[in-house]
Amino acid sequence: MRPVGCQASETKGHNMYHIKDDPRSIQSSKMIYDGLVQLMCDREFDTITVTDLVKAAKVGRATFYRNFDTIEDVLRLRCDQVCEGLVEYYIAYQQQHGAAGPMPRLKPMLRYFDTHSDMIEMLMQANHLDMLATAFRKEFEPYISWPAVEGEYVGYGLTIRIGVAISILAYWIETGKQQTPDELADKLSMMIQGMVMHNQLP
Repeated sequence: MRPVGCQASETKGHNMYHIKDDPRSIQSSKMIYDGLVQLMCDREFDTITVTDLVKAAKVGRATFYRNFDTIEDVLRLRCDQVCEGLVEYYIAYQQQHGAAGPMPRLKPMLRYFDTHSDMIEMLMQANHLDMLATAFRKEFEPYISWPAVEGEYVGYGLTIRIGVAISILAYWIETGKQQTPDELADKLSMMIQGMVMHNQLP
């Protein structure tokens, strides 16, 4: 996976993370993320301080602030990395299987997050699923092409798809992933087809 944030990334005018494309910076950011994972096993996210995190990660405060502005930025980096991987997975999946069925991206999305659900669990625990929505939009907006939809409404369509995807993922993970990715994708596709056919969608 390519490094994220070789320059300072920004959202709404606020810097987030500053991971340089060199082994030392990448390794430091991984150690900080691993430290956060360790802390969140026993503590609420909003009680964790930078002092706690650098101690758990075994790095200095200067190293933390060289890579991140806030603890939330550690989650943002990991979220962006995972969503970059999802795009790469989609591309490989479509090349292998083609686009089939009414929701061709649902099955690969569930397969991918079946092995990356820890990131979503952390976002849910930290009450920051909004970061996933932001990462989804950033990664998928360049690929959106709906010729039948007027330009000013394309953003609404993307918002709908992102909202539905995150809601499905959150509920699936929260309930312990009782269904396999393929089983859930097939069932949801049938349900959505039925809703459309019977005009049961909002």
